Amino acid sequence: YQLTSGATFTCNNTYILDKKIYVPAGQTLSIAPGTVIKGAAAATQADQTALVVERGGKIMAAGTESCPIVFTANADPMDGTYSVATIGSWGGVVILGKATNNLVAANTPQTFGSKVGMGVGLGLIEGFNNTGAHNRYGVLQSGSVAGETIGSFDDNDNSGILKFVSIRHTGAILEVGAEINGLTLGSVGRGTTIEHIEVVSGADDQIELFGGTVNMKYVSSLFGNDDMLDYDHGYTGKIQFFFGMKNDGISAGQASPDNDNGIEADSDDNAAMSAPVSRPTIYNATFLGNSKVTGTADNRALAAINAKDGTGGTIV
Repeated sequence: YQLTSGATFTCNNTYILDKKIYVPAGQTLSIAPGTVIKGAAAATQADQTALVVERGGKIMAAGTESCPIVFTANADPMDGTYSVATIGSWGGVVILGKATNNLVAANTPQTFGSKVGMGVGLGLIEGFNNTGAHNRYGVLQSGSVAGETIGSFDDNDNSGILKFVSIRHTGAILEVGAEINGLTLGSVGRGTTIEHIEVVSGADDQIELFGGTVNMKYVSSLFGNDDMLDYDHGYTGKIQFFFGMKNDGISAGQASPDNDNGIEADSDDNAAMSAPVSRPTIYNATFLGNSKVTGTADNRALAAINAKDGTGGTIV
């Protein structure tokens, strides 16, 4: 469902996302401090709920320290009884932009989950369908893709503001191997403000960046089931004051001690060394691990920093 006239969410209401809600190009979703937005559970994987800001759309979610904006599961009563072990209750928040990435058309795009690009500079967020341009990120640099025109990247692209925002209990599965991340950022530009955010109890990566130049400050990643921070496809932004903590996985009722890496760093998914390689600058970062010792096939390691596939950058 597209908000073709934009929308304003206010804190006197609780908003229920009962489907995928899109903010299209030229429109703005404004969210007042203190507003609660809940994602409903879906009967099928294809119907999982999420909030998606399309290329050219904006989200203006400027909470405050005393009055944050909260995205959570519809089943969460907001009284502290909804366990941090509860993951995958709904999709998550997806922001799509026009900043630089290193995608190439290496494979024929699939109906779902194309990770390697639909064309040079153009990607489809994994797990989402390819029935139109609203699930795509980046800018087509060459070739031909239906609904797209060839253009230039905009590294100063502005998708709005996320400030004092909490995103909880995300990661519903759209297809096998394609859960939605807590916060997904596809080619998001540095004109976007992301500060003072937390992502709690995600079933997939807490935060994943697919290319882009966006900067982030004051970020907490808590009790997730995959990586605390995952970047690839040529991400070159800056991140400062990042705190990540794994689920201990020991106490009664806790989920398995997962949350694989502090950072999983890639340049691209095929080790093709496409340019530009990922070269973020990350500093003032703290990662707290747990007792997990067994890796999985797609991760190759359990590490504070799992750097692979030709990634670069500075991590201090």
